[in-house]
Amino acid sequence: MKTKLVITLIEAHNSGSEDAFRSAVHALSDDEDKKRNSTTASLLRQAYVYNVRRSMAHDDSPMATVSYMSPDVGVVPKDKDSVLALLEVLNPKTTLQDVALPLKTMNVLKQIIEEQKSQEKLIERGIAPSNRLLFCGPPGCGKTLTATALAGELGLPMAYVRLDGLISSFLGQTGANIRKVFDFAKPQRIMLFLDEFDAIAKKRDDSNELGELKRVVTTLLQNMDAMPSNVLLVAATNHHHLLDPAIWRRFNATILLESPTYEQRQQIVEHFCAEKLPEYRVDTKTATVLSEGMSGADVYEFMQTLAKSCVMEANHGEVGQKKIAEAWLTQNTLLMSGSGDDYMKALYELNIQGVPLRTLEEISGIPRSTLDYRFKKERTQ
Repeated sequence: MKTKLVITLIEAHNSGSEDAFRSAVHALSDDEDKKRNSTTASLLRQAYVYNVRRSMAHDDSPMATVSYMSPDVGVVPKDKDSVLALLEVLNPKTTLQDVALPLKTMNVLKQIIEEQKSQEKLIERGIAPSNRLLFCGPPGCGKTLTATALAGELGLPMAYVRLDGLISSFLGQTGANIRKVFDFAKPQRIMLFLDEFDAIAKKRDDSNELGELKRVVTTLLQNMDAMPSNVLLVAATNHHHLLDPAIWRRFNATILLESPTYEQRQQIVEHFCAEKLPEYRVDTKTATVLSEGMSGADVYEFMQTLAKSCVMEANHGEVGQKKIAEAWLTQNTLLMSGSGDDYMKALYELNIQGVPLRTLEEISGIPRSTLDYRFKKERTQ
């Protein structure tokens, strides 16, 4: 630490000016960032936040407020040229109970939550809590839902970064937008969620990309290094293989979210039925079996299709195999709107999943003998 900066910090403290002291703390932490001491810089910023919050907790006067770490979010930054908002601030109510995750993944998230809730204890001992997570996985596997649930568990507002506003066609503006986003988050207790992260964090050795990408990634890395502990950064990508190598070490944990297992799909189905169709007796086993190969988002849409059919008919009671198979066919509209062969293949898939010929005859109006003949042809191909 430079002697001049320390002296400025002491003078600011003696002056009694909170603004001067805050500026001195930032100058000191920024100097540590320049020397690549990102952990020390983060702890300095967080120590200031912690002491401000603790002094406020013991001050009953109406003037016991401070702009730093305010629970009220500031003015949302916008792109200079398009005037589009760079992010949207949400207040999630979803929790981890609403997400179907493997036990190992759930345990990692619970550990992160405990560290976040105990951050003041950790910081007092000079330990930085984990606050940078990367979610990887195919589309529809629950990356955004999991991030939302994490914010909900911690009671944090979620700054959802909008890439349509963040990425600019003007030279240098994307990097400036990234700085605006991080500057917005720094003084707050908030989750910063960067979806489609690969769009701003691609490998800098890509010969097809211009030099602008390299500047964007460098700006991103610098802002991640300077990010204080009070911000929980969560990034999500469908294409983790595209990320720049330097990005990986900036995260405390990388979590791979894959297509749901039978048990996870069963959990999604049962949770949906309990919440949306409590007065119906749904054959959840059949629904789970027919959802094989679907992403978590696809399973939810499948159950939405089934629920709409049930509610519109206003027919409370049993929801059996026939009704669920009809919803499956409706969900697979691409197959149904194609040729007759495509439709037959969809029926054949249902038969493979355990739906008997008799039920398929009722759904399609095609005689069982014809279905049996066509299915035998499918098996021999």
